[in-house]
Amino acid sequence: MTQVLVVDDEVMNRKVASKILAKEGFEPIEAVDGLDALEKLKIYDIEIILMDLMMPNMDGYEATKIIKQDEKFSSIPLIILSALSDKSAILKGLELGANEYLTKPYDLTEFKLRIHNANKLRSFYKMSKDNEIYLKERVNEKTLELQDALLEVEKSEKDIIGILAKVGEYRDNETSMHTVRVGEISALLAKDFGMDAQEVELVRLSAPMHDIGKIGIEDAILLKNGKLTEEEFSVMKTHAEIGYNILSLKQTPLLKFASQIAYCHHEKYDGSGYPNGLVEEEIPLVARIVAVVDVFDALMSRRPYKEPFTLETTMGILQKDAGSHFDPSVVKKFIQNLDAIVEIRKNLDDS
Repeated sequence: MTQVLVVDDEVMNRKVASKILAKEGFEPIEAVDGLDALEKLKIYDIEIILMDLMMPNMDGYEATKIIKQDEKFSSIPLIILSALSDKSAILKGLELGANEYLTKPYDLTEFKLRIHNANKLRSFYKMSKDNEIYLKERVNEKTLELQDALLEVEKSEKDIIGILAKVGEYRDNETSMHTVRVGEISALLAKDFGMDAQEVELVRLSAPMHDIGKIGIEDAILLKNGKLTEEEFSVMKTHAEIGYNILSLKQTPLLKFASQIAYCHHEKYDGSGYPNGLVEEEIPLVARIVAVVDVFDALMSRRPYKEPFTLETTMGILQKDAGSHFDPSVVKKFIQNLDAIVEIRKNLDDS
């Protein structure tokens, strides 16, 4: 049974969370503060951590920092539990490495979804770790067997990336073909920019992960039917950092591409984007490519809140924003490959 560490100095809060967890098939382990949590981590095989922020002895910020800097515990999904409405407090927790957050009192449906998503994420990490252990055991065997094992690990990594992309689509209520099209069109442009075959394949696989960080955005904001407030948009923007935190835990070539894209695809060529206000070539080329492709496909697609734009209108927007939002060289390549891009959309439509 999956053990979940509930860290909160308030007895009632711990009991409420533990009761929900038990009903969902988890085994709750309770800790009264950050110091107690660190001791519990040494004793139990904890798979998920629910961390309150304001506690005596050691608060949630310090405990989160220590946990995320410890290689033994850093991959455990950590969800902040806080009654704080202060956006800066939540962002500070996310900056320290927390994967998600929940506000108290708990919304039962959201609580269950966050826990089950965290459990899936932990399973993905364990699968990856198992693959690494498997490789080490195979190192001293025949060269051919080692090569086969490497191929199997690569396939597993690709499968995990694909699963995470599907999780992101489900959370964002996105069309399943959108992320596939973003991958295919981005790979087409990457090839035209002179990337080798291996890099082009990495772009194809990693580009669909650009919005994976949205699994860390609460439903009330992510699925809001209407314009976000300034405060809500500030929270929404954290999905770039959340995606980076998820994908940068391991530095394989595939995850390196994916983490760069997730972190930087909302940066703008003129420096007005987020999260870091990068300018021009400070933005990784793969992120500059995906920025154009993602906007193009979103404008051309039907959404609950809008009808699809025409190709003429969409291209007009891309050309108008070249040099401000978009890298002009990417827009130029896009125009040069427009016939092939339109064909990709035709072959991968949402019907």
